Amino acid sequence: MEKELATTKKITQGLIGNWLLWEIVFGIIYFVIYSLIAHSMESMIIQAVIAIVMQGIIVFLIWKISTKSVFKNKIISSDDVPTVMKNLIIFTIVICVINGIYQFSQVNSTIDNAINSNFQLKYTESMMSHLYNNEQMAEYNNQKEDAIAKVKSQAYTYLAIIEIGLTTVHLAVLPFEKKEILKYVG
Repeated sequence: MEKELATTKKITQGLIGNWLLWEIVFGIIYFVIYSLIAHSMESMIIQAVIAIVMQGIIVFLIWKISTKSVFKNKIISSDDVPTVMKNLIIFTIVICVINGIYQFSQVNSTIDNAINSNFQLKYTESMMSHLYNNEQMAEYNNQKEDAIAKVKSQAYTYLAIIEIGLTTVHLAVLPFEKKEILKYVG
């Protein structure tokens, strides 16, 4: 069977489109497995390492599956490989930046929602306001705000480590993707 010589645009669109579709499937699997593993671990560092390793494996598999399906009936010119790879690098960076922005924007709202939806805390603070004077309540509120700021800072640090690791993993997989694409040069 004769394979079609595809343009960089077709190959890039096919690879990215397949990547996005497979990312949904593997994303759900990742979420379930990571939730089960992370739930049983106390250490955020170990959770971060597991997340990065799992993402690396998943990204590798997604690119491999995407490449095989795109090149099932197509080949690529060797002159087009650098352009396709440049497009994939740009795509990867954009995806990582969007994910990073989304994750960082969620920190404040997630922590604030957890505090505001804690009925036991609201009840305790309501009772405290009847038992303590204004100075004591002001001191309590200052300590509470300091504790919240510390938790947010730790969450930002954790997210920064995760996002740097994930971006590195996503970019580190691309040389393997190039090697895979070179198998289909015609």
